[in-house]
Amino acid sequence: MKRFICLFVCAALVLIPFSPGAKAVPAQDFLVRIGLSVKSNALTGANLDNYTGEGYEFGFLNAENTFIPLGLTGEKEITMVKNRNVYLSGKTYSDTPGGELVGAFHDHIGTYASREEAESAAVSQRTAGLPAFVSYSNGAWTVRSGSYADSGGGVRVSGSKYCISVVRTGTADIIFQFDYGETAHLCVRPRAPEGVKPETWHKGYRYYGMFEFRRFEGNDIYVYNALHIDDYIKGVIPYEMSPSWPLEALKAQAVCARTYAAGNLKRHRADGYDLCNTEHCQVYRGTGAANAVTDQAVDETAGQYFAYDGVACKTAVFHSSSGGATEDSENVWNEALPYLRGVVDSYEDASVIPSYNWQYTCTNEDLSKMLDSRGIAHDGVSNFYVQQYTDTNNVYAVAFNDRNGKLITSFKKENARVLLKIGGNETHSLRYSIFSGNTMLSAIGSDGSVVSVDNSGGLYAIDGNGQLQPVTGGDITVISGDGVHTIPTQPPPTDSDGTYTVVGRGRGHNVGMSQWGAHGMATQGFGYEDIIKHYFTGVEIVGGV
Repeated sequence: MKRFICLFVCAALVLIPFSPGAKAVPAQDFLVRIGLSVKSNALTGANLDNYTGEGYEFGFLNAENTFIPLGLTGEKEITMVKNRNVYLSGKTYSDTPGGELVGAFHDHIGTYASREEAESAAVSQRTAGLPAFVSYSNGAWTVRSGSYADSGGGVRVSGSKYCISVVRTGTADIIFQFDYGETAHLCVRPRAPEGVKPETWHKGYRYYGMFEFRRFEGNDIYVYNALHIDDYIKGVIPYEMSPSWPLEALKAQAVCARTYAAGNLKRHRADGYDLCNTEHCQVYRGTGAANAVTDQAVDETAGQYFAYDGVACKTAVFHSSSGGATEDSENVWNEALPYLRGVVDSYEDASVIPSYNWQYTCTNEDLSKMLDSRGIAHDGVSNFYVQQYTDTNNVYAVAFNDRNGKLITSFKKENARVLLKIGGNETHSLRYSIFSGNTMLSAIGSDGSVVSVDNSGGLYAIDGNGQLQPVTGGDITVISGDGVHTIPTQPPPTDSDGTYTVVGRGRGHNVGMSQWGAHGMATQGFGYEDIIKHYFTGVEIVGGV
């Protein structure tokens, strides 16, 4: 018992009050909230482990994102648990009965006029052997003790459906309790020695900044990472682009990521945060994979965005590789954005890009099964071909015919990529061609006449870099003995031999910046502004929004 009391006193005594006249500690001036453990990943118990120091401040963020402090703890590991009956096994808190109980009901010791009085009372109770703690509930300071599974016939109290208890990780020992309804949410700020930037573990990743904890209608706890925009970008760059890449490419990625974040704040407003940590927004995993170069890329572009006509570009998108040309936004999605115009991309180096060229073979039977899986009625596929190309020679639409040549359906725009998953094969970009045994292309013969060429195995040409590349459809320019000629492709056949080869290049949606293209430009000596202005038409780099 003596050890138990000592541990609490050490923790509780540093729950320092603030006087009514003390100034609130301002948060960093551009704060973003990133959803870490939300929706189906919300937690019964959310653990924090201070990586660079010890202890945390408890408080909340007001409407101006100013941190309002309520107290401190010296504990290195703490867990926020919902104030319902939860059970402890090791360091895991769950709703499943078994293990040590962290109950939702508590003995009420008293209500106090100030934090100082409440803390003093809690310390006295602890010294006497009672597991007392301070609770901040709708602006009132109370002291409670213990945790029980029921109300004890009405003599015990409990928090509201929004209440969160803070415990020492791996114990049922409550340190602090926060209950402020929907008005404010518990915010925990890690502490670190002078000159050291706080970093904190949460679910296997390290993060800068603070953490907010919120319950919706009595359910599990949502966890948000609240931090400065550039600290957030430092946790994006190494997961969206290789940390080993050239600095100028990383700087272009940093400006893209910052621009996207600024343009999409409150994308998840209904769930209480700005951006998620997945591909739906941008992949964000904190500081673990960052290095000096990725941090340098963020620091050297600090506060920079790109804008079109003076407005920060909301759709600052990027993809792995274009295969030779990016695409107009309306040819992939719906909205025509002036800064998302397709450009010919000659900077990608196929010799260094993994899986840059790709192909797969499928049959009419494979296509029929794929259409069946999508609920598209048909009498059997007899033909599959590119129905329309864009001006930059990317696929706009693919079509399927039945045995009578009748059009079954078309997959257009992004669906010509994302829906085209056939027999376990994926279509990795919009830059591809479809070849069958009956596909014929025109070419110029040695005598200058136009002849048909069997293209069942795909058509290839040598590019300006001496690399063998697949021809991806559209009109073809060739050089004959008497000059340059443009050769139109033949129209799609009315039928095929039932086997098709899909041959393509690049990976991704083809809109905005090609990351491998940025790599190539940086390798060739271009700066990050050159890269951004190449891939985003008519934009300017600006210092803020």
